[in-house]
Order: sequence, then C-alpha cells, then structure tokens
Amino acid sequence: MNQPVDQPVDRPVIRAEGLELRAGGRTVYSGVDLDVAEGSVLVVRGRAGQGKTSLLLTLAGRMRPTAGHLAVLGEPLPARAGAVRRRVALAEVRGVNDLDDALTVEQHVAERLVLHQPWHRPWVSDAQVGEQLERAGQVLARTADAGADVPALRPREFVSDLDPLERMTLGVVLALIGRPDVLVVDDVDSLRRGEDRRRAWASLAALRGTTPLTVVASCSDTSDVRWRSGDHHTLLDLADR
Repeated sequence: MNQPVDQPVDRPVIRAEGLELRAGGRTVYSGVDLDVAEGSVLVVRGRAGQGKTSLLLTLAGRMRPTAGHLAVLGEPLPARAGAVRRRVALAEVRGVNDLDDALTVEQHVAERLVLHQPWHRPWVSDAQVGEQLERAGQVLARTADAGADVPALRPREFVSDLDPLERMTLGVVLALIGRPDVLVVDDVDSLRRGEDRRRAWASLAALRGTTPLTVVASCSDTSDVRWRSGDHHTLLDLADR
C-alpha cells in the first residue's frame, strides 16, 4: 500500500497537516499528514486504542482536533464542520450511531429517508422505501460484478438476526442514502471471518465505481485487503505516529 503524502494529489478530498488530538491528558493521535485524492480509498490502520475511530470522526467533522490543519472537501475544519457533516456519511460506528436491533431493515431505511426530507414531511411511503432498497440492491449487484459477493438485504429481517457482514452492509446502505461524497466505515476487523473481511474490502473498493465516492475505512490488520490494478488507495498507519 501507499504511504500518505508522498506526492501532492489532484483534486484532494482530504488534506491534513500535523493533525493531533489530545484528550484526558493523553495523546489520542498525532502527526497525521494526509493528501487523499477524490475517488480513492484511505485505510487507517492501528491497534485498539491508537485512535482510529477518533481520527475517522475528526475527518467526518464530528470531533474537533486539538492541533494541526485539516480541510475536507475544501472545507476547513472545525470551522465548517456542519458543511462537512452534510457531505460525509458514517456507516455504523458502535457507540455513535448504532443500529437498533429491534428494527427491521426496511424500518431503518424509512427512518433514514425521513432524516433527509424537509422537517414538515416526517414520513415516507412504502414506495419510497422500496425504491431505496432497489437502488441498494443494484449497487450491491454491481459490486458483486466486480468480485465482491456481499449478501443482499432482506427488507423484513430484524437487525438482531443479521450476521456481521449483513449488518455492516446495512450500515453502508443507510450511509449512502444521502448520496455523500465521502463514506466512513470503522473497524472492518469487527468481522470475525476472514472471508467476510475480504468481501467487505472488495465491496468498499468496488463502490468507487458505482458512485463518485471517496472511502475512508479503519482496521487493525490489512492482510485481507486485496487491491486490484488501478485501485487508488492510501494507507495511514497509526502505529508509525
């Protein structure tokens, strides 16, 4: 994999210099320099406790850094955090936007659609939910064509009955409803099965071909990542900070 900031990139989506976060008297992460191109994949690697989730939330405009310079989609952070949050979507991040085990797939889709509507329309029709699920199915089919065999979602399945890969897929599908410019996926290693991790990485890489999307993902081990020729990706290793 590439190391960050070897060469300036065209049309950067994320630019960071000397980024640092300190909290509770300790350094969560520090010395982060990034220059991430539009439509590429940024992989943040590090062991538990090395600040992967905090860095992802910082890049998504949800956490304020304590030092350094950061711009996402041309917007300086933290000054323009609101603008960044509207264009950077989080798949499920445990403890931040957890899925509800008591809701079904289609109920989650309906709930997410409402969030993207005007305040005076606090409901959606069955047709809207169906259209969104059909769109998700088309995206998954196209990633399958690229070699990422991720299971289709069953609309009336409860989240509590989803296997880990299906749950991660639902989180990504919900994040894509708002048609973001950047998708953030935390802790791919939460998938215990190596085959699931390989399918997840292949799917995330393939998503770049379905929408003009930049993907930011974290893990502790990149041995399951299989990049294809032409994949544009950057590795940030927090263990080196």
